[in-house]
Amino acid sequence: MKNSNLKRLLQVAFLAFLLVAVSVSASENLTVHFLDVGQGDSELLQFAGKNILIDASTQDMGRRVESYLRSHGVTNLALLVATHPHEDHIGGLLTVLNDFTVGQVLDSGQTHTAPSFDTYLSLIDQKGIPFAVAERGQTIDLDPSLKIEVLSPPATLFAGDLNQNSIVLRVVYGKISFLFMGDAGIVAEDSLLSSGYDLKSDVLKVGHHGSSSASSPAFLSRVMPTSSIIEVGAGNDYGHPTQKTLSALQNTGTKVYRTDTNGNIVITTDGQTYTVTTGKQSWTTTGTAPKSTASAVAWPATTAAASTDTSTVSQGPFVGSSKSDKYHYPSCSAAKRIKPSNLVTFTSSADARARGYVSCGICHPP
Repeated sequence: MKNSNLKRLLQVAFLAFLLVAVSVSASENLTVHFLDVGQGDSELLQFAGKNILIDASTQDMGRRVESYLRSHGVTNLALLVATHPHEDHIGGLLTVLNDFTVGQVLDSGQTHTAPSFDTYLSLIDQKGIPFAVAERGQTIDLDPSLKIEVLSPPATLFAGDLNQNSIVLRVVYGKISFLFMGDAGIVAEDSLLSSGYDLKSDVLKVGHHGSSSASSPAFLSRVMPTSSIIEVGAGNDYGHPTQKTLSALQNTGTKVYRTDTNGNIVITTDGQTYTVTTGKQSWTTTGTAPKSTASAVAWPATTAAASTDTSTVSQGPFVGSSKSDKYHYPSCSAAKRIKPSNLVTFTSSADARARGYVSCGICHPP
């Protein structure tokens, strides 16, 4: 009789333990935000009270990124990842580095002549932030429940191409996986295909804004994402995303989301299923609450809520070319291609518009 009672007590205790374990497990969600930041990349990962930021778009989008982070409870970053030193990925990091506590920076190990890159390095040095260079095979120990692998760049970098040497991360939580491609293209994809790494991922952050230089059919057939995210600016001058890439994605059966049409894209997962929530916003220059619409899709069906936030955009100076009708922020990639002999300067957006110029589709000045 005593043994029978003891057995029942042990069974009850074990069941109670299982219920607590399930409750704890279910309360820990991984949330991945793909920010609507024009023609640039920025992703925020939140798990167990820790935050990772991957890129922050252009310098003029820094305040928008900061506003978004603060509206989602971010006061510090455990890790900041700069996939590669192009302005549309690291420009906004200057604001982030100035205004947030950062535990560590993971960098691609490449250099750039742009002033924003020098400032980025100077801020890291001034603040004494630990700095590491990414290399294939590394793992990031943010939390025991979260597996984060560096899949690229390889130890020997690809020659002469900053995009191909982008940091590529694969993040796995339970049964759900994410692949973040930065601006890595077909050369990097081919290397990944022969690397032996598991590339299968539920969610793909499409490489290089949907450019035709990335997302080869062979690569996509290995990844086989159920959802694909393209971070891209509306009406951009590059023609991103290209029809070639969109067709390749559609051929895999993936659901395609785009920041230019869907706005901010937020994926929440408990490690078993995931929910996609989108929210299109009207960003303002006055700090007032933006108008927002939202929709959610679950894999399989669950519920989620969309977020809204506000931002400010700096005013002038702006630049343009005597050979074009577009005006830009000086930090814009298109502005940097203007020949000095053709450079035109404007004191404000009103000045630019009065002289017949229209807003750039890459940096979106006001």
